[in-house]
Amino acid sequence: MRPRKSAEPAGDRAGTAARATIHDVARLAEVSTATVSRVLSGGKAVSPEVSDRVRAAARDVGYRPNPAAQTLLRGSSRTVGVVVPDLGNPYFAEILKGVAAEAAADEHHTLVAGTEEDPEQEYRSALELARWVDGLLLCAPRMSTPRLREVAEAARRLVLINRVLRHPAVGSVVVDYHLGVRALCEHLASLGHKRIVYLQGPTAAWSDQQRQRGFRSPEASGLTIIRVPCGSTLVDGREAVDEALTYKPTAIICFNDHVAVGVLSRLRELGLSVPADISVAGIDDAPMSAHTDPGLTTYAVSTVELGRQAWQRFAPTPTTATTHIQGTLTIRASTARPPR
Repeated sequence: MRPRKSAEPAGDRAGTAARATIHDVARLAEVSTATVSRVLSGGKAVSPEVSDRVRAAARDVGYRPNPAAQTLLRGSSRTVGVVVPDLGNPYFAEILKGVAAEAAADEHHTLVAGTEEDPEQEYRSALELARWVDGLLLCAPRMSTPRLREVAEAARRLVLINRVLRHPAVGSVVVDYHLGVRALCEHLASLGHKRIVYLQGPTAAWSDQQRQRGFRSPEASGLTIIRVPCGSTLVDGREAVDEALTYKPTAIICFNDHVAVGVLSRLRELGLSVPADISVAGIDDAPMSAHTDPGLTTYAVSTVELGRQAWQRFAPTPTTATTHIQGTLTIRASTARPPR
């Protein structure tokens, strides 16, 4: 075996790296281009000595495999597309962190698209990503069911978070938000509250429908629930406060913690004290919720578990069943007995 030729001087590599080809690697490692392809794509096994030589040569010349070519060779991009309705929402950001960590541990990449709560943009982004990735993860998709079925047919694999679709190849991970709303209502009722405003989420949000389910039992047991249109952002919460107060509630339950932070801000502007004048509660337990003033009572959901469960559905033997995740009631200083 002849000794491997020496690599270029380090100072010349920067100019070479941009134009390095598989032929450069093969020439330096003294093997065929087919062998280089097998080693770098993880294809048919070669000897450890040859594999080490090829990888060292690739490093020396600064060769980076073409992702499109690698996909053709493997029949897989080792990439998963993630679509979320709002990249500015800390809840989705935490889910993304969890999914990306699970993907990286499994040597996969993630491509992320935000859709600004626009179902049409969400639909187009999902179809476009489906062309390039091995699987698609949609977080709380807002698009209609017929369009979601179109995406399911276009994607190699589709997993949903906080949405259910009856389809033989689609798995879902959902939070039992109706239980969370019931827990919040029972907590407020135990404090003596009778009249509660709920700031609704986006009209297209499946998870808002689940939250609404949670109010049916409290209404039957004597609580008065007034629903006020809102949304999912901090600005939405701030802008909904004035209308909510016209109903003279003693407590406000918000679609999520992001909305609740906006509510706290507006109440402070109006000179109202939380919880002395009015109680406020959120849902999801976003990272900032423990640090607001006062700390926010919320229904805490494990985004780490959501991400882990979702990633498992991309495993070699995926399940298409729906996994239900329950949160926990986290009581902080934003809720107290109503004013006399």
